[in-house]
Amino acid sequence: MSRHKIYHHNLWHLTTMVWPPQYKIKRHRRAKHVKLRANHHELEITLPLRFNLKNVPSILEENKSWIIEQLSKLSLTESNVFPDSIKFNATNESWKIHYVACHAKFEMIVRPHYEIVLVGNRIHDSSSCSAKLNVWIKKQSKHYLHSQLVLLSKSTQLDFESLTVRGQKTLWGSCTAKKSISLNYKLIFLPYHLVRHVMIHELCHTRFLNHSNKFWELVAVHDPDWREHRYELRSANQYIPEWIANF
Repeated sequence: MSRHKIYHHNLWHLTTMVWPPQYKIKRHRRAKHVKLRANHHELEITLPLRFNLKNVPSILEENKSWIIEQLSKLSLTESNVFPDSIKFNATNESWKIHYVACHAKFEMIVRPHYEIVLVGNRIHDSSSCSAKLNVWIKKQSKHYLHSQLVLLSKSTQLDFESLTVRGQKTLWGSCTAKKSISLNYKLIFLPYHLVRHVMIHELCHTRFLNHSNKFWELVAVHDPDWREHRYELRSANQYIPEWIANF
C-alpha cells in the first residue's frame, strides 16, 4: 500500500466564495485523526486510511468559520512571500522581521525587543530567507520544548530518558519503550495548552506504551480536559505559518 493517497475536489471559486471550498484529501497510514490545513486557496485534509469519505462534508461544516477565515487570509497575502513577523503562540512572543539588501554575506541578526534582521546579498530569495528563519525557529523551539518537558516531568513524576526535537510531517510527538520522547518543533506555534497536552500524552506513554484505559486514566489525572484538547489538536495546523508548513 502506498504511503498516502491523494484526491482533488475542485469546488472552490475564490471570487464567489462558493461553499464547500476546493480541497485535497490525503490518506496517510500514520494518521490517527483528521487534520486540516489551508494552503494556496486550497484546503488540505489528511485522513486515516480507513476514514469514511462520506464523513468529510460534516468535517467541513464543523470547521466552516475557520476554513473561510484562513482561505480569505491567504487570498490577501499571496503576493507577500516574505514573512514580516513570527508568532510563537506557545510563548506568546511576536517577532518582527526586517530585510536589508546589501553586498555583504547573507546572515540573520537577532536584536532586542523581538526583532530579526535578515541582511545581505540573498534577501531577495524567499527560499533562502525561509530556510534561515527556519533554522533559528528550530533552535528556539528545541530550547523551549526541552525546558517545558523537564518541568512537566517533575510536576507529574513521569520520568523520561531523552528528548529529540524534529520536524515530523504527521506527528506532534512520540515515545519509545526506552522512554525516549520525540516532539515536533512546530509545536512552538501552537497555544500552550495544546503543547502541554502533547507533552502530557507522551509522558504518560513512559508508563503505558499503548492507548489502553489505564493510559487515558493517567492522561486525565494530569490533563482533565484532554478530550477537548485532543479534538482541538486536529485543526492545530492553522497556527503554523504557510511559509514554514512544508519544512
